[in-house]
Amino acid sequence: MNWELILKYVNTEANAEEERQVEQWLDEQSENATLLAYLQKRRNQLQQPLKQTDIDEQWLLLLSRIFDSGETTKAKGKNIYISIGIAASILLVSMLGWIYLKQSPDLNVKELSLQTAANNRNKVILPDGTEVFMAPASKIIYKSNYGIHKRELQLNGEAFFNVKHKADVPFIIHTANKVTVTVLGTSFNVYNRLNANTEVKVATGLVGVTANNHTSLLKAGQQGTYSAITREIAIKQVETHDAAALQNGILFFKEDNAEEIAQKIERWYNIKVTVFASARKHARFSGEIKDDGIDSLLHAINYAVGLQYQFKDSNTLMLF
Repeated sequence: MNWELILKYVNTEANAEEERQVEQWLDEQSENATLLAYLQKRRNQLQQPLKQTDIDEQWLLLLSRIFDSGETTKAKGKNIYISIGIAASILLVSMLGWIYLKQSPDLNVKELSLQTAANNRNKVILPDGTEVFMAPASKIIYKSNYGIHKRELQLNGEAFFNVKHKADVPFIIHTANKVTVTVLGTSFNVYNRLNANTEVKVATGLVGVTANNHTSLLKAGQQGTYSAITREIAIKQVETHDAAALQNGILFFKEDNAEEIAQKIERWYNIKVTVFASARKHARFSGEIKDDGIDSLLHAINYAVGLQYQFKDSNTLMLF
C-alpha cells in the first residue's frame, strides 16, 4: 500500500477508488487496521491533516506498544528508502578490524567507523548491551552523538543485530542500497552489498521494511528481499536458525541445491565459488553445521551428498 494513499484516506481526501484500495488493504491482515486506527486517532488529536512525519512518529510509538504488550501491528513509511526501525541501544564500540574517526560539519560531532577484515567475522557490543555480529568485509558508520535523540548507523555488508528494547530512542540502519531499517528490541539479519538484493531476515520480534512508500511488516521467521530492479519487497518464510546464523556461528541448510550452497559459502567466507554442471546432479542438502572452518564444512557436505570440491586458489572454490 502506498503511504501517500493512506494519508489521503486518513485525511478524508481519497476518492472512491482510492478508498476501495485502502479497504482491501485493511482486509489483508489485522495489523493494517491497527495502524490505521492509530493514525486516525492521531489526526483527531491534532485536528488537522496528517503529514509523512506524523506517520513516522506513530510507527515508533506503535512499535513501543507492541513490544510492551506483545501485540502485532503494521509498519511505517520512510521516504523512498527501505526502513527497519529498532528501538534499542546507544552505540559505542568494541574494537573490530579498526575504528576510524572523521570530523563532521558539526565540530562537536565525530564520525566513527568499524570494519571487519576480508576473511574475518567479529562481534561488537554496543553500550546498552546490543550485540552486532558482523560478516567479513562489512562496515558500520555512526556519529559520536549517537543515542542522544536516535541511534542511527550505516551498514555496508552484512550483520546480525540483537537489539535491546529502548522505546524512547529509535534505532535506524541505512544501507548503501538506499535501504533503511527501524525496529524495537528485536533480532534480525541485514544483508546489503553493492549490486545485490537487500535481504532482511527476522529471528525474533517485528521489523518494518519500507520501500517506495510501501511498508511491510516482517515477523520472526520471515525474510524480506528488496530488488533494486523491480523496487519491490518479496516476503517468504525462513527458519529462525537461518536468520540467526551469524549470531550462533552455525550455517543452516534446508533442501539447498548446489547453487544455494555456493551462495551461502560465498557470503560466509567471502570467497568466490564456481558451480560446475556436474554439481547439479547431487542431492539437495539439509542440515546445521557449526563453523569449524571451510575445510570441515566442505568435508561434511561431501560426506552427506557427495558434492566434490577443489580450491583453484586461496579465494576461489570450485564445486562439481
